[in-house]
Amino acid sequence: MTQRMARKCLIEDVAKACSMSRNHFSRAFKNATGLTPQDWLRDARLRKAEQMLENTSITICQVAHECGFDDHSYFSRVFKAVNGVSPKAWRLKSATTA
Repeated sequence: MTQRMARKCLIEDVAKACSMSRNHFSRAFKNATGLTPQDWLRDARLRKAEQMLENTSITICQVAHECGFDDHSYFSRVFKAVNGVSPKAWRLKSATTA
């Protein structure tokens, strides 16, 4: 899933690659990680976005796209809901602490 993070990643495709049904894969994944595949992928995308915001100067729209978010507004909402600050504020905060 990490290799396909920037593209659309369907759980059905990952399950098929593992020779499992979608439901069996989802249950096994949650038992192993404590997260659903969708939640794990969202968190992985957000971790990548955090690093990109801290270490690059590319636009927030580009960060969203490279992390697999098709809609930068949705990316900003999810980022803020999880991190408590907007992507722009995250970038500014990391710049002042560096």
